[in-house]
Amino acid sequence: MRTSQSARSRSRGAPLVIASNRGPVEFDEGPDGAVYGRRGGGGLIAIVGPALASSGGVWVAAACSPTDRQVARIADRNNQLITVYLPQGAITVRSIDVDEDAFQIYYHRVATQTLWFLHHHLFDLARSPHFGPELRADWLAYEQVNGAFAAACADEVAPGGTVLLQDYHLAAAPALLRAQRRDVRIVHCTMCPWADPAYFATLPAWMARRLIDGMLGADLLSFFVPRWVKCFLRSCADLGYDVEWSSSSVGGSNGDATAVRAVPVGVDIDDLRAQLGGPRGQAESAAVRELVGDQRLILRVDRLEPAKNIVRGIAGFESFLAANPSERGSVLHYVLAYSSRVDTPDYQRYAAEVRHAVGAVNERFRTDTWEPVVLDTLNNFERGLALMARADVVVVNPLRDGMNLVAKEAAAVSANNAVVILSQHAGAADDLAVGALVINPFDTEELADAIATGLAMALAERSRRLMMLREAAGAIRPRDWLASLLAELDQIRPT
Repeated sequence: MRTSQSARSRSRGAPLVIASNRGPVEFDEGPDGAVYGRRGGGGLIAIVGPALASSGGVWVAAACSPTDRQVARIADRNNQLITVYLPQGAITVRSIDVDEDAFQIYYHRVATQTLWFLHHHLFDLARSPHFGPELRADWLAYEQVNGAFAAACADEVAPGGTVLLQDYHLAAAPALLRAQRRDVRIVHCTMCPWADPAYFATLPAWMARRLIDGMLGADLLSFFVPRWVKCFLRSCADLGYDVEWSSSSVGGSNGDATAVRAVPVGVDIDDLRAQLGGPRGQAESAAVRELVGDQRLILRVDRLEPAKNIVRGIAGFESFLAANPSERGSVLHYVLAYSSRVDTPDYQRYAAEVRHAVGAVNERFRTDTWEPVVLDTLNNFERGLALMARADVVVVNPLRDGMNLVAKEAAAVSANNAVVILSQHAGAADDLAVGALVINPFDTEELADAIATGLAMALAERSRRLMMLREAAGAIRPRDWLASLLAELDQIRPT
């Protein structure tokens, strides 16, 4: 990924600003001391990157690592913005260097350990969370970082422009931005699920209200599928907010109504195939062919984190091998699970559990010539595409997911009529159920049966299902998602 720096011009501002915790590029220092940019991790870059590259504008993101902060400080001193070159075009990035202590609290203790765990139903409720007096101080740090984002967006957006604030990290930012710029249109996009109302009530009432009050500073709140919209509206109603069910809107404390909509997203099939056909994609495809050989490939591509349900996925594969001894030696389970939030203790423990599970399956079933599971923890997008193109079965079994684009990417690039096994609790199940094998992600025996069904499925049926999956996956490209979001905003607050 190429990057460069250019002098900023604030004479008019950008008509569109997108803000997220993590940006489209992460910086690393190489052995030679030079700084290199690489594609950011997570699903957000797959959605927002192509959308912004196709429309223009500025992406505001936090400087998350020491090298990121170094780059951000140099750019700020020189009054520059960073230009990132994606296959779809160039993106202008403003990287903000927020107070490091506040950032650690905002990111780890509030965004990750509280809000992410809340919306993905990951709390061990018999033991955690334990909300004590320190939570109020943590929330102030969360609002401080959200305020830095709001100030940067206010600085970059043109008069009457539009700001899209992304996800649970920036739930407080809409109201903070509204207080500075009444002229701009504000959208907050929740990319993850919204907790079921009874689960949302785990939060102390004061924090739940501060969270929702922050979001209601926006003109429009968007989620990926209608079920997350319903969960949000019911959570608001339970807290006493004025919910207008017929118009799908919520009245805020300032008297304004905020619209709440489901705006789904898919993938750009042509873009993905172009990346797969590029030099790096071709090199990875050759490596995959050599690795897999004539084995049948069962694949998963995920972040290495608890909501992705990798341990149960490996247990399901183990059950499949136990029940189907004739398949041993002829199948390979490739687990591409790139490391995520490595400084968070829960994630460290989960990564250790994944490695232990992989080791146990390999110890139980390996032979002198065959290793059943490969665990790869590098963030390598082109390797993932190459594996998807070759896979016979793709397992996507998250506990909960706002959408999950892996299922759609696999359908887009499959060259082997892959069967997609999909969790019923992924947002993608709303439009991919027509062609996927939909499972309960907690039931490892159901997953084992689905793997067996997928491998035994006749070619004609695999092809028929893949055609339906591909049509659904590519129906709403990222730039179409952005256009739909802005069209919805035009209905609510015309320019």
